[in-house]
Amino acid sequence: MKRKMAAILAGIFLIASLSGCVSKDANSGDGNGGSTGNEGGAEVSIDPLGAYKDPVKVSIGRAVDPNYQFDNEDTAENNAYTRWLKDTYNIVTTHAWEAAQGTDYEQKVSLAIASNDLPDAMMVNETQLKQMIKADQLADLSEVYEKYGAERLKDIYNSNPGLLDNVTYDGKLYAFPETTLPSAPLTWIRKDWLDELGLEAPTTLEDLQNIAKAFIDNKIGGEGTVGIVGTSQGGSLYSTFLSSGDHYMNFSPLFFAHNAYPGIWVKDKDGKAVYGSTTEETKQALIMMRDWYAQGILDKELALRKSAQELITSGKAGIFFGPWWSPYNLQDNIKNDPKANWRPYIAPLNAEGKFNSNEATGSTYIVVRKGYEHPEAVVKMLNIHVSEKDPSYEEVLADKQMTSQEIPLFIVAGHGDQLEYAVNSTEKYLAGEIRLEDIDKVNYGFGYEVAEHAKNVKKEPYDNYDIQYWDINGDVAFFAHVYSHLNGGSAFVNADVNYTRSIATSKTKTMEARWTNLEKLEDEVFLKIIMGSAPIEEFDTFVKKWYDQGGEQITKEVNDLQ
Repeated sequence: MKRKMAAILAGIFLIASLSGCVSKDANSGDGNGGSTGNEGGAEVSIDPLGAYKDPVKVSIGRAVDPNYQFDNEDTAENNAYTRWLKDTYNIVTTHAWEAAQGTDYEQKVSLAIASNDLPDAMMVNETQLKQMIKADQLADLSEVYEKYGAERLKDIYNSNPGLLDNVTYDGKLYAFPETTLPSAPLTWIRKDWLDELGLEAPTTLEDLQNIAKAFIDNKIGGEGTVGIVGTSQGGSLYSTFLSSGDHYMNFSPLFFAHNAYPGIWVKDKDGKAVYGSTTEETKQALIMMRDWYAQGILDKELALRKSAQELITSGKAGIFFGPWWSPYNLQDNIKNDPKANWRPYIAPLNAEGKFNSNEATGSTYIVVRKGYEHPEAVVKMLNIHVSEKDPSYEEVLADKQMTSQEIPLFIVAGHGDQLEYAVNSTEKYLAGEIRLEDIDKVNYGFGYEVAEHAKNVKKEPYDNYDIQYWDINGDVAFFAHVYSHLNGGSAFVNADVNYTRSIATSKTKTMEARWTNLEKLEDEVFLKIIMGSAPIEEFDTFVKKWYDQGGEQITKEVNDLQ
């Protein structure tokens, strides 16, 4: 389910940047940048989307999916997109090496860094990026980005505040990061159940506890009503620094409301890195969750069920935590019970009234080796990827779905305000404040589509998102899109989220060997504490074991990243 949603959301982010629209004749480059000696003196075009007069080669290290099916005889190195890139822009990509995506690729990158045998460009994670910066292996991209970055590319990064700052050291820009969809876990509750019992919307942990207890005591979902549901068999109790956007159907908010951030790396009172799962705040959250579990507030089969989602679908549960897009997964429940009125709430708040969340962080970066003759070629490739396409794209590629397997140096790159724009423009369109054609279809293509389909599924009053004012059958293909954006998205974009960003977003050297065992230790101890099969004092024993079994060295490595 989560993998499917990741694909949907990535598509939302990229629908504009991968459009086949026409904006630029790539062959109009006038080569007024001078010669720099590649392939007999290739001229550097000042035009961010202009073609080179002579071929420019970019060798890359490439992650490939061994199971991906290319068309005919195409490969990751030679396919319809790379041929179009060469024919239209004179940019020739070659593979210095390939490795299967995942662990094999990570190891290949680490080997290239250690041996200083680098391709012209490649994708790296945050730990690898910082290693390369320390080893002085990377080109400073500040000037070429400023000079050659297309307006669309700069707009994208400008709309993601702090993204380039995070890869700029001593005034030097060392990488182009992927963008991430904003996320924070909201509390989703069946408002029809709240209304039936005369209950108010929650704000605090106590409110949430009382609502769950009322649902259970009144058997509002029938015999076997469950309080708060989440974390299926094999799932995590919370998002982690390796899955920072994983906010669906786990218990992160119960920790966040205690100012606890298990699974990510935070700063202690002295500014040093500390693993959030080892803090006193996390211990206090576990104490509360242990009590809630004993009372039946938390699902008694927490982490044991094959599918916690089934409790939602069958109508046995009316509370879970999830991001703004959670309604994509609520359609079956609504079909089963048309009165199921799921609404999102900005809760639970902490003792100071703040709505806490970890920050969803990207962990993929494009880097260019120091000394490569044409770093601007990498900028041009990014320009081409995110900008409206040359007319030849429509002719050659319009009927083909290009993916990360065809497109070299592929990153998710979308405006940081995609969701906000889609929500606000759709609301204004429904209110009659703007026309459909007033919506920026070029830069916010999916926002345009949401608005275009909105009246097919949304009944009046347009500003009331309760389920009785929706027509789930009015536009089956787009109901979930519109319902998620207006119901969940509107709540999220108007929330004042107090974000905490993980200091590390990828594994360090020692983590490669130790992290699996440390994660297993953490998961087992925390579940035992919550379920009452281990005393709360076991938390202190866990912390000692965690440091002794590699955590101390890992913490040192994470501190070195700062």
